[in-house]
Amino acid sequence: MVIALLVLACAGIGTAFCLIHTLYVKTTTISTSVPGVPRLTLVHLTDLHGRTRFLNGPLHRLVNRHHPDLVLVTGDLTQNNSQLDEVLMELSRVDKGYGIYFVPGNYEREEVRCFHKRLYSAEAYAENKKAWAKHMIVLEYEGRLIPIGASQILIYGFDNSTYGNERYVWDDSAQASLTVFLAHSPNIITSIYHNGLKADLLLTGHTHGGQIRLFGKPLGGAVYRHFHLGQKKDEAVGLFSISRGLGTAKLPVRLFCFPEVTVYQINHHQPD
Repeated sequence: MVIALLVLACAGIGTAFCLIHTLYVKTTTISTSVPGVPRLTLVHLTDLHGRTRFLNGPLHRLVNRHHPDLVLVTGDLTQNNSQLDEVLMELSRVDKGYGIYFVPGNYEREEVRCFHKRLYSAEAYAENKKAWAKHMIVLEYEGRLIPIGASQILIYGFDNSTYGNERYVWDDSAQASLTVFLAHSPNIITSIYHNGLKADLLLTGHTHGGQIRLFGKPLGGAVYRHFHLGQKKDEAVGLFSISRGLGTAKLPVRLFCFPEVTVYQINHHQPD
């Protein structure tokens, strides 16, 4: 009887431990200075995979507490189309500021149901894109120049939801005070280097940080283990960021790799 109770207690503790690591969102705050740019708050979200509710609150509250000027979403909103309405409804509750900007990930091209993966048809993708565009500004290898005060902020979205789609189509004569690149997969850095592109910030996701990490490393032979986690200074893109993201894929659990919202505080030492 005592042994059975101990087993149940250990199982309960283990379950609670996994739930906390999977469903408790941690906020990473990065403070930086960019000359010629007003005080700004950027919030980066990625890899929701249908997840909108967490132990410490719904996603929109976790974002809105930071009063973002721009919200930047780098793909994988859902596991399958049945989750899309709920995810978009949650994003509609996010403070818009100067807009929510979105680039597609691989789960915008495919879905998983009962462990079976299938590609969306071109028609289904087009319908989904119409739904995203009701709530966000969708960028597929295109940029938007946003006037904020006396500054121009360039948000450029690469579509590497399918490798080979990566293209840079922008007239660099339109000078920006701050350039932010968005892409789903960090593999975009190869194309950026190859084309000699420059930015102040590159935001990506896709790797989930390994999702399960032991001794600070992703479990097993993770495909993207050669990439860093978090932020790394880079000569081409200023700060190369790879977020842990919010949801899970393949396994419905995280371990030592909490879901993440990343907040970039630009020039917060300046008065409003």
